[in-house]
Amino acid sequence: MNNDNDHLKGMMLRMEEVLVLTYKKSEVYNNLRLYVRKPKLPKSDASCIIFFHGAGFSNNKVNAGQFQHHAAHFSSLGILTIRAEYRPLELEGLFSPIESLKNAKSAIRWVRENSELLGIDRNKVIAAGASAGGYLCLCTAMISGFNDPADNLFTDPAPNAMIVFNGGVNSEALIDLFPNEKEQLIQASPIEVVREGLPPSLFFHGAEDRNIPYEDIKSFNNKMKSKGNFSRLIKFEGLGHGFFNYGNYDNEPYQKTLLDTEEFLREVNFWR
Repeated sequence: MNNDNDHLKGMMLRMEEVLVLTYKKSEVYNNLRLYVRKPKLPKSDASCIIFFHGAGFSNNKVNAGQFQHHAAHFSSLGILTIRAEYRPLELEGLFSPIESLKNAKSAIRWVRENSELLGIDRNKVIAAGASAGGYLCLCTAMISGFNDPADNLFTDPAPNAMIVFNGGVNSEALIDLFPNEKEQLIQASPIEVVREGLPPSLFFHGAEDRNIPYEDIKSFNNKMKSKGNFSRLIKFEGLGHGFFNYGNYDNEPYQKTLLDTEEFLREVNFWR
């Protein structure tokens, strides 16, 4: 799974470029890539944010570019940012949520295993995701099964913190789209496995979201807190799915997510 170390070292010397690295090769999905932006003033103990885009496990206009502006902002603050592919860009159709979860776990493992070369603290890996990508963030932290057997399973795929943008918390919504994966999806439903000791979490959600109802996220957040977890939900009145994307609503929601994320990262000691 790892690229040649000397090759990676050479690439990482170009501090301000977006570096495209392959973290995994699949016969079905071809090459899966990470789009890495190293901070201008890197630190050996820097945090890392891995962004997982949305699009409901289908190939459409939403891809790894969704979070490019968020990534550039946090890179400017000294945080290494990575935008991850978990399904191919070149192929059309629907892509298994379970295989996507395996790929998301592989991406986090790859980052931890290459933390020294990336110049980050392996214990400050933050998973951020939108919609389907938000669901993947939660599953990497909460669902113990569904690992790629080619991975080093001794490397923890759970993030140290999570930032979820209108993310799914209940896999029931996926069963109609993927009936052949019903039993697996029932096992991969974050709402059913909330427990103590989960990573600190920040949720952004629109009050008028018709894809993933706000009340579902409110219930999930309350359940997280009832188990003693640090969990914060920020409600965006009058807004629906995808409100936070760069360019929407004169960028006011986008800017608020930046500021609220900065506050969250300070509170959990991942940025100062």
